[in-house]
Amino acid sequence: MSSSKQLANLLIFTNQFASMMQSQLQLVDVLDNLARETPGKELREAVEEIAYDVRRGSDFGEILGNYPRLFNQVFVNVVRAGMEAGRLADSLVQVAIYLNKTDSINRKLKGALSYPMFMGVAFFLVFNAMVFFILPRFATMFTQMNKKLPLPTQILLDVGAFWKGNWHLIIGGTILLFVAIRIWTATREGRQIWDEHKLNLPIIGNLWRMGALGRFLRTFAVQIRNEVPLLRALRLAAASSSNTFIEEAILTIADEVERGVSVSQAFREYEIFSGIVLQMISAGEEAGNLSDLLLSAADYFERLLETQTETVTSLINPIITVMIGLAIAGMMVAAFLPVFSMGSVGGGG
Repeated sequence: MSSSKQLANLLIFTNQFASMMQSQLQLVDVLDNLARETPGKELREAVEEIAYDVRRGSDFGEILGNYPRLFNQVFVNVVRAGMEAGRLADSLVQVAIYLNKTDSINRKLKGALSYPMFMGVAFFLVFNAMVFFILPRFATMFTQMNKKLPLPTQILLDVGAFWKGNWHLIIGGTILLFVAIRIWTATREGRQIWDEHKLNLPIIGNLWRMGALGRFLRTFAVQIRNEVPLLRALRLAAASSSNTFIEEAILTIADEVERGVSVSQAFREYEIFSGIVLQMISAGEEAGNLSDLLLSAADYFERLLETQTETVTSLINPIITVMIGLAIAGMMVAAFLPVFSMGSVGGGG
């Protein structure tokens, strides 16, 4: 599931698979039908191979594990647990819900970032058009005026000249810095430090936290509901947070639980899980319905993430639009200010 297209294809496949299995059809027949209808060449070919192996007597859950690019560990483990419990259709329904929720959260977060990125690119293009095409045409005229230029115009010319003369160094330095950060965050230690600081950023840090906790809770709950052993479910769900700092905390919690500490007590040691997460885990552990309360907590974080993303977007996007609009207008005024001055001088003569 390395791309949104792959995830979309997997969503269609899983929903169709769940519907067919709920109709009490034989697994082999379902796989044969899906092999003909599954979208996406890679996934379709994989389903064809899986159907062939199942028909020969291979274990379906084991075969899925041979395609990690298409079916992650959570998918495979929930299906295996469903097969063992004789509830494959129910397991597939839960996986489909999980994939739909994950896809929805990812789309919302990407949508929230798309507009600021678009406006940034637009400003960069306008600025370069000003520096490389508009300002050079005015430069000669400004020189022939033999007068001191207005301060805004002079600043714009100086910035433009600096950018024009050093753009390759600036872009090259930015790329090198970006590559260096990518290399650093590719290390386990660097990634953990970066992921921890991300959660403390104003406004957007809280969105990252809610998204990470929502993904973890839903992944954990889906596995618990489908009878994946607690420790295995914890360790598999850790990576679903997509945050190394949170992942390391969950893996440490799993180690504590393995040593005999209660689940709620192990989670209580980490501030990031305080509040609703800890309440739901404590209540679920006491009442014996941990998966239901985990799913409720996941729903809570996902709804909160959706609401706050819309709120932040509705506030930030107009601010970005106004700031970039003012910057572009300021550049245009600075460029034409000497022309206006010439007009006023001519009119006064």
